[in-house]
Parts: sequence; structure tokens; C-alpha cells
Amino acid sequence: MIRRGAVFNINFTPRRGHEQQGLRPAIVVQADLYCPLSTILVIPTSKSAHQEIDFHVPVTIKGARSYALIEQLTAVDKTRRVLDANYLGMISTQELERIDDMLMIFLGLYPEISMS
Repeated sequence: MIRRGAVFNINFTPRRGHEQQGLRPAIVVQADLYCPLSTILVIPTSKSAHQEIDFHVPVTIKGARSYALIEQLTAVDKTRRVLDANYLGMISTQELERIDDMLMIFLGLYPEISMS
């Protein structure tokens, strides 16, 4: 069930530069209305992300602390990368709201708010 806030293990290989690689949890952030499209917007997560960075939002996935890497928002082909067998569950409403807030700031949609 692909919907906003769902977490899937997604294979991000191959990678370049500082992109995440390998099989890792990623959070669907695309509006439910657009989930039927062939691509899905996701945010990869990392258990070893820098905690002091504002745009690394803490989340709990299957009882373990992880960090949503807002700066790595990416689109993936859902038929190739978002598989039902790799569904891990949903993040909480509060976690999704924190991700939404940080996405708005990171994308410059709150011009009155600065990351400094």
C-alpha cells in the first residue's frame, strides 16, 4: 500500500557522490492523490546521520531510531523500487508533520524562515 508516510526498504544502488546507497528504509512523502503515478517521491533514512543537522528529522522505524535525510529527497520508479514485499509500516503523524515542516523550510517555501 503506497501512501504518504509509508516506509519501504528501497534499493538505492547505484549511487553517486554523497547519495545513499544499498537497501534502506525510505519514507513516501508524495501526496496520496499522486501515488498512482509511475514515480514516487521518497526521503531515504539513515541510522548514522548527523543528529545535530536541523534537516535530519528523527523518526522511528520498526522500533529503531533513524533520521529522514531531507536533503536527499528523490523520485524513484515505483514498479522497480517500491515493492509490496518491502513495506515496513508507517511513521507517526507527528513525525510526518515534522518532515513536512522541514521540507517547506528546506525547499524555501517559507521565505520568512531561514536555516541559519
